[in-house]
Amino acid sequence: MKNISIDLSGKISGTAISILIEIEKIAKKLDLSFFIVGATARDIILEHQFDIKPSRATIDIDAGVIVSGWDQFKLLKDELLSLHEFRPSKQKQRLLYEDNFPLDIIPFGPIAAEDASITWPPEQEIRMSILGFQECYQNAISVKLSSNPELVVKVASLAGLALLKLISWDDNPARRSKDATDLFLIMENYLDAGNLDRLIEKASDIFEGEDYELASARFLGRDIGDISKPDTKAVLIEILEREVNSNQGHKIVINVIQSDSYRNQSYERVVEYFKALLEGLIEQKS
Repeated sequence: MKNISIDLSGKISGTAISILIEIEKIAKKLDLSFFIVGATARDIILEHQFDIKPSRATIDIDAGVIVSGWDQFKLLKDELLSLHEFRPSKQKQRLLYEDNFPLDIIPFGPIAAEDASITWPPEQEIRMSILGFQECYQNAISVKLSSNPELVVKVASLAGLALLKLISWDDNPARRSKDATDLFLIMENYLDAGNLDRLIEKASDIFEGEDYELASARFLGRDIGDISKPDTKAVLIEILEREVNSNQGHKIVINVIQSDSYRNQSYERVVEYFKALLEGLIEQKS
């Protein structure tokens, strides 16, 4: 990895660095590519680069890894488990580092079924959508997390992370609340996370009809549309349009305003954010 977009050396916890160093070593040994997603990616960009505090604390590391099949995924897990710091957990994708720090490994790439999902063996009972992972990986940014030892990893961009959060929210009810609040956090802070100059340069028309916060959500929608494949974009639009038109209320919005961090937000205002996100997504030509 040659192009370093961000240098955050010294800002990431020592435990996280230790885990990522081991993943990087084994991935290189097995000729596998990976990138950081989830709450760790959120914190790397929002908190450590732009000093925007998250609505909830990070409790694990999520790594998306390109694998050809379940045998290769098992080989990766076995290599990590050969190190005494890691042990297995009851969840098939999760390893525990030093008994209490979770590492979730999410396989994507050729392992996926035609519907962009994976089904965990051997029971084949747990299904997970990995729609959008490939384009998010292709549009990830390179981040230097440590100088000594040197560690540079790919991290999902905010637009990529927002894409994955929306898919995950729709795919897994058990995760809906935290995915909804993370998505809203990105929407309301997108311009302040290094994107205001880009908006002024490339999308000044957005300011003509939107206030600052809604412009942030709408510009994020355009950036998501810009990195999304047509099939992925169609699914994202379908999710957002379904919620906007639901007679039972906008469930993503309900999840947001029920969280401790956003109880002071009105339902109507948060709906406006998601409408702006949808508008930006629709108007961005693939």
